[in-house]
Amino acid sequence: MIEDAEELRGLGLLSDEDVSQIATRISASEYRKRVAAVHDMTGLEIKLMRKQYGLSQALLAYTLGMTVDSVSKWERGEIKPSGPALRILNTLAAKGPDAFVV
Repeated sequence: MIEDAEELRGLGLLSDEDVSQIATRISASEYRKRVAAVHDMTGLEIKLMRKQYGLSQALLAYTLGMTVDSVSKWERGEIKPSGPALRILNTLAAKGPDAFVV
């Protein structure tokens, strides 16, 4: 696609700025394809994952930047994680806790 845009630029039909914008959109699209989709997690899934990695509720809460009360409510199904917390839970499930060690 970028090759087509460059060819059109060569013919004078697209400006350098147009080609640059197309390249940026292509890069963003390819990036989105590489980033895993966020999936909802049930309380049971969160609890099983936490136990699989040997994490207490307090340590999971610390890793997520959340409160122990929130983690407890997720596991009991009283509330559901969303937004950044859900993204981090998905990453933790896929990569393990070492993904957060610096």
